[in-house]
Amino acid sequence: MEAPLPRTGGVYSPPAGTKGVPNTTIQSVPYNALVDDLTADANAARPITAGGTGATSASAARTALGAQTAHAALTSISGLTTAADRMIYTTAADAYATTALTPFARTLLDDANAAAALTTLGVSAFMQTLLNDADAAAARATLGANDASNLTAGTVPDARISGAYSGITTLSVSGKIATSGNEIEISGANPRLKFTDTTSGAYDFWAYVDSQNFHVLVDRTGNGAWDTPHPLQLEGDTNIGYLFGSQILTAGNYDALGVTPEARTITAGNGLTGGGDLAANRTLTLGTPGSITNSTTNSVTSTSHTHALGFTAAEVYTGTGANDTSFPLGHIILCYTNNIARNASVTPSLRSNLNYQYLYSGHTDAGSVLSGTWRARGTNGDGWTLLQRVA
Repeated sequence: MEAPLPRTGGVYSPPAGTKGVPNTTIQSVPYNALVDDLTADANAARPITAGGTGATSASAARTALGAQTAHAALTSISGLTTAADRMIYTTAADAYATTALTPFARTLLDDANAAAALTTLGVSAFMQTLLNDADAAAARATLGANDASNLTAGTVPDARISGAYSGITTLSVSGKIATSGNEIEISGANPRLKFTDTTSGAYDFWAYVDSQNFHVLVDRTGNGAWDTPHPLQLEGDTNIGYLFGSQILTAGNYDALGVTPEARTITAGNGLTGGGDLAANRTLTLGTPGSITNSTTNSVTSTSHTHALGFTAAEVYTGTGANDTSFPLGHIILCYTNNIARNASVTPSLRSNLNYQYLYSGHTDAGSVLSGTWRARGTNGDGWTLLQRVA
């Protein structure tokens, strides 16, 4: 094989002596050498500078040209027909198709972040705040659904109002209140239950508790306040009950005077007169008592009675306090009065700077005033007077 044709910078130039000259015989040796060179060049790889690939195989040609092997994805893309407002997308591995891409969609695709995309979509700032909430509790707070006071309309299902509730100040219903329990409790100071009759001219009633007493109350005037006396009063601490009415009947239509059989009698005992059956009002009279002397005893006769002479703790002072100010009737003290008249009224007091003397209340050293009314019962001439409590 002949050597490749000489090239300068990859460009072929014919060697000297190979071109014909008019009226000159062509020399066979250089001419044949040129033909051989052309034959060899035609069968050799054409350099890139001469428009070839510089290689004799496809892989070598791609390497020389810096190209890559044809790919199925590129083949798929090359077979697509595109148009305005369309984009390509994959339908399988190395398989592509086109779909519509509207101008609005392109404005969404060019947004830098989610907030910009939400603005493009027309989502309000409030809704964006809701979407940014970390959990349901935060979302309820944003919506105001975490506060029952925000419920201003609609109906709450029964399932949502079960369980225990407290703090309700006023509960208004238009129907009845039904409970499957065995107790309704009303607690508080003086609890009450009011029954308001909406019938024209009808009275209103209360069931009312006041301390140990239970009352049934009535408003006959329609002024919103109950009347006195009350129709019914039961005293729990004394076990006494009262019914107030002009006529009170039993189930057998006995009025109040007939509840106890009229044949029942009240007998006057010793020292009493009167009595009789209950068909009418009866009076028991206490006989005139006998005089009390040092020798009388506690006794009673058919017409009179007497008492033994004695004293009780309330009649005789037995205290020991130097600052006591309350003494029983008849008690005697020695008090400085500046010579007040016999039986005159005096207001005694403790002496503030001494614990063993009493002074009249106008004295400069007078302290706490004694209870009751006191009168002078005599003085020694130096202003010290016996005082007796008389009231």
